[in-house]
Amino acid sequence: MRRSTPQPTAVASPTRVALGIALAVAALIWALASGGMASASAFGAFTTFKELTGGSGPNAVALGPDGNIWSTEISGNTVGRITPSGVVTEFRLPSSGAAPAAIAAGPDGAMWFAEQTANSIGRVTMDGVVTEFPIPTVGGAPVGIAAGPDGAMWFTEINGNTIGRITMEGVVTEFVVPTDQSRPQQIAAGPDGAMWFTQHAGHAIGRITMSGTITELPVPTGGSAPFGIAAGPDGAMWFTERIGNRIGRMTMAGAVTEFRIPTAGSTPHSIAAGADGAMWFTEQAGNKIGRITMAGRITEFRLANAGDVPTGIAAGLNGLMWFTEQSANKISRITMGGKITEYPLPRDGGTPVGVASGPDGAMWFTEHAGNKVGRITTAGAISQFAVRTPRAIPVSIAPGRDGAMWFTEFTGNKIGRVTMAGAVTEFTVPTAGSSPAVIAPGPDGAMWFVERNGNNIGRITMSGGIREFAMPTAHAVAWGIAPGPDGAMWFAEAGANKIGRITMAGAVTEFAVPTPASSPASIAAGPDGAMWFTERNGNKVGRITMAGDITEFALPTGAAIPWGIAAGPDGAMWFTERARDRIGRITMSGAITELPVPTAGAAPWEIAAGPDGNMWFSEWATSRIARVGTGRSTIVTAAVTGVRAVGSTLTCARGNRTRWSIASTAYSWFRSGTRISGANARSYIVTRRDTGAAISCRVALTLKPALTQFGAPSKAVAIP
Repeated sequence: MRRSTPQPTAVASPTRVALGIALAVAALIWALASGGMASASAFGAFTTFKELTGGSGPNAVALGPDGNIWSTEISGNTVGRITPSGVVTEFRLPSSGAAPAAIAAGPDGAMWFAEQTANSIGRVTMDGVVTEFPIPTVGGAPVGIAAGPDGAMWFTEINGNTIGRITMEGVVTEFVVPTDQSRPQQIAAGPDGAMWFTQHAGHAIGRITMSGTITELPVPTGGSAPFGIAAGPDGAMWFTERIGNRIGRMTMAGAVTEFRIPTAGSTPHSIAAGADGAMWFTEQAGNKIGRITMAGRITEFRLANAGDVPTGIAAGLNGLMWFTEQSANKISRITMGGKITEYPLPRDGGTPVGVASGPDGAMWFTEHAGNKVGRITTAGAISQFAVRTPRAIPVSIAPGRDGAMWFTEFTGNKIGRVTMAGAVTEFTVPTAGSSPAVIAPGPDGAMWFVERNGNNIGRITMSGGIREFAMPTAHAVAWGIAPGPDGAMWFAEAGANKIGRITMAGAVTEFAVPTPASSPASIAAGPDGAMWFTERNGNKVGRITMAGDITEFALPTGAAIPWGIAAGPDGAMWFTERARDRIGRITMSGAITELPVPTAGAAPWEIAAGPDGNMWFSEWATSRIARVGTGRSTIVTAAVTGVRAVGSTLTCARGNRTRWSIASTAYSWFRSGTRISGANARSYIVTRRDTGAAISCRVALTLKPALTQFGAPSKAVAIP
């Protein structure tokens, strides 16, 4: 049991304050004169860089016995309290990177909450004293929690596939859900004296009695991914279907009625009963608050700013519904008539997600909560660039053939492009609410991306022209995508449990993953001519040949949630383990090594090889960028050769220290640190303007089969 004394931070926030974010955009200065790069770390040696700034990530809300609204802040690692007048107080959790999820009032006058990454159940008193109770199942990852009629708190374990019960003294009992890897999510007390819960991957509603007997009731819409659940005033249970885009109603006998939400691809999240006899719910992608009557009539209320990502919702006093705006970093309320008031929270971590090597020799990354694209040199210097669309939730990033970085905006529904100088351009995806996720360069010179909610594969040219290809399987919930050695793009379908392949002409082939409900997440080309992928729920790393033959390798550590994967310069594949705070390495023969990340509760997300020979990864929960050594040194080198005199020709000599073959090379020349316009060839003729200046070059190699770009600057040479 862990306990902390209260360390509150009180912030008085006026009502209906518009969010004003002044982002200090650092100047992008390429230190060409220094030449070279930081040397690689020894194998398994970690380096973690400073915390990024961004939003605290308000997640769930609940009414407390003190009449205030209590919330969890997943990025801020705090539990917050907001008074009806908008005064916010935050209490930091004892475990770093705990990832607090659902919160609910307990019968003991305290608030109880689930800590997904810390694998604990937390309790906070009205004066801010926090106690944590670790759960028995290692890596169980509790997410949902609610008070039961028996005087205990009941919770779900998304990875442990169990329903837990904890007494007021902290004694935990666990009950295994019959359907394997069903990923139970939210839980609520029913009018029949039982607890009801959603099975996100099992596509069912579960019911558990006080003695632990579990019944599973299927949802009619296949692959609907039920998420939020609450008891209605009509004696039924109401729930959200994130992928099905419906609100469901289930009687105590298991009869289901579904109501389609008017906004396509709205991604309904949480649901709660209102004082007006209706159910209220959040639409994360739709950016709306919904209201549904007992007869199924739906009304939607749009939030003032795009991309606010309403997430948790709960009834408060005086007929108000309170909800979180995860990306906008606010706690808000809505009246029964639809009037919305917002209260900004203090800023906290930026929550980095995507990471990729850029053509400038630096690593580029996205900031989920910070709404930025960042750049970090191999020495750790960080620059950040604001995304133009507010609360766009940038997710994935990859280098383009045009020398820029391209990224996805999950709720902004756009594809972004950022130059090496930080200039951002955005292109709207045709399908509304498509939620573009991962993006990767294609062998045809375009960028390819998956649309998680749009159920499409997208392609965007360097000029911004977008074409979409529908996936054969409905509700495929694609996430990762990568180029293969066969000239096609390969992608992972978490919802359909398949690996897909799409040709440049748009022909799609799908291959079923052997492990049921394994939820493949990320995918990357390996040095052996196959594609390698992670299985989030299956807890495995998979390998698929160009003919579609799949081999799976179980991870040594259970419930690790393997996520990002990338080829390393050492001939192995490297991957992240989000729930276990580890970086994994798997050889072509399937031998797995796991390396603990030094930062507790880091929740490593995406991973990529860097130009310094290290593997770089994002720490989502602790808002940091980090790297781990592969035992290899600098991957790419550049050097200026030739006679240093006016009229002579200088050459930019490139070096490739990997086993990967070169697909293409781009050159740039610089005069005293400033790029020389039009100087993009391997050679450069010295002019009179160069007299007294320092001339340097930079190479950007695109290496096969992953089409990864690695940049390297040369040392500068003085022109007399």
